Amino acid sequence: MEMKVNHQGKKLRKILMGLIYAALFIGAIQFLFDSDPFNDYIGWGFLLTFWFIRLLLTGLKNIADGRKNLAMFNIGLSIIAGIAVAATWITYFFGI
Repeated sequence: MEMKVNHQGKKLRKILMGLIYAALFIGAIQFLFDSDPFNDYIGWGFLLTFWFIRLLLTGLKNIADGRKNLAMFNIGLSIIAGIAVAATWITYFFGI
């Protein structure tokens, strides 16, 4: 009985993450290709946030599966993406 509940939780988590990925990616495409060039920061921020979350969760999954080299690669890329996300949003909001 407990296994069935755990399976439903994993399925719900996959659906929720899929919706978050889709929203970030569609938002990025929408802001990058609209007529206002000042929205490009928002589009790039959404796209970088998408890749940051994707790489971080993939790295954590690789750690759990025992693939340490691939996990370190994904976590390293997620750190770079996180710095880029922070720089993009700080530039957009504060105009630095």
